[in-house]
Amino acid sequence: MSFQEKSNLVMTVIIALVYGAYFAAVMPPALSEGPSMEQVGPYLFGAVVFLVIGGVVAHILVAMAAPKESDEADERDKLIEMRADARSSYVLGAAALLALGLGLTEQHLFWVVHMILGGLVASELVKGVLRAIDYRMGV
Repeated sequence: MSFQEKSNLVMTVIIALVYGAYFAAVMPPALSEGPSMEQVGPYLFGAVVFLVIGGVVAHILVAMAAPKESDEADERDKLIEMRADARSSYVLGAAALLALGLGLTEQHLFWVVHMILGGLVASELVKGVLRAIDYRMGV
């Protein structure tokens, strides 16, 4: 497995865990008690901190495992990145349209913000999965 493939796998798992925990903590109260942007701040801050720290630590560990590979990106890696970006952009576009619809129908700001955030997270997860498939199956 190349450094880029390991990096992709690690970040996809970290994003899934961090934002899975975030949405699991934020959504049940919003659905039962009503949405509140004031209660979301600490959770969102924590998610960003865990994402950054987890990503840095994971990349250090992956780079330490194979230091010679850590700065080598070849044409295949670039092609896989471009293909995954192009295909995952449809998820982000759909989420943006849904967020626009929520805004136009004057839904609570909480739902608009979380539709945008959910779209960003879903797009990154789709991109990570598509990259993993391309690395395993070949392009």
